[in-house]
Amino acid sequence: MKKCTFVLLVLTTIFFNSCKLHKNIAYMQGIDTMQVVNLAKNAAATITVNDVLNITVSASNPEAVALYNPPVIAPFNGASLQQTPSFQTYRVSPDGYIDYPALGRIKVEGLTYHELETLLKNEIGETVADPIVKVVIQSNKITILGEVNAPGRYDITNDRLTILEALGMARDLNIYGQRENVLIVREDAQGNRNFIRIDLTKPDIFNSPAFYLQKNDVVYVEPNKYRKSNSSYNAQKSFNLSILSTVISGISVITTMVALLVNNGQNNSSGK
Repeated sequence: MKKCTFVLLVLTTIFFNSCKLHKNIAYMQGIDTMQVVNLAKNAAATITVNDVLNITVSASNPEAVALYNPPVIAPFNGASLQQTPSFQTYRVSPDGYIDYPALGRIKVEGLTYHELETLLKNEIGETVADPIVKVVIQSNKITILGEVNAPGRYDITNDRLTILEALGMARDLNIYGQRENVLIVREDAQGNRNFIRIDLTKPDIFNSPAFYLQKNDVVYVEPNKYRKSNSSYNAQKSFNLSILSTVISGISVITTMVALLVNNGQNNSSGK
C-alpha cells in the first residue's frame, strides 16, 4: 500500500511539473481558434536621420537612367578594375534630406522606403519611361542576444519585422530562455533609450509597441531560474575546486619540505 502511494505521488509530481514546464514554454497561450487579434499600428519602418540609403534606378533604356546611378569613383592604383559596379549611397542629413542627382535635395525623413520609391518614380518618370526604383536601407539592422540558439546582428530586409520573425531568424529561444520577460532596447531620434518588456506566452504581445521591431533595436532574452541556478552552482563548484587544488598543492609542498628536513636530519646523524 505504501509502495503504491509513493509511486502515485511521484507520477503526480511529474505530471504537474510537465504542465508547468509547458506553460512556461508555449507562446501566445489563451488564443482561441479563429480569434481576430488587432495588431499594433505604425508597423512599417521609416527613414530616420543618419540612415544610409542605397538607391538604384533601372529602365528599358539603361542610358536614360545612368544619370540617377552615379558610380563610386575610386582612385586608380594600377590594380585590376572591379567587375561589379558600386553605386553611390546617400546618408540622411541631420535635417532629414538627401542630395540626389538631377533632383536636388529631397526630404526623406519619416518616409517608408516604399513611399520614397514612389516619390522618386514619379519624379524620374517625368523624363524616363517606366522607371523602376529600388531603395534599400543599408543600416537597417537589429541585434538579438541572450538565450537564443543563434545570437547575432541581423538585417531587416522588409519594411517591417515582428518580434516573432526576429526570434525565428535567431532559431528560436533555447530551453533556458525566459519567455515571460523578453527585453527590447530601443533608441529614439533624440538619443533616448526606451526599455520595453514583453511576455511571449501572452496573446497581448500583438498590441505591444515592441511587436514590430525598429532598426537598431536590441532584443535580449534573459536566462530563466534554472540557467541562473546552474551557473551559480558551476561557479561555486569551480571556486571550491580551485580552493581544494590550492590546499592540496600547499599540503604537497609542506610534505615535501618535511621529508627533506627529516632526510637531512638522518644523514647528519649517520655522519656523526
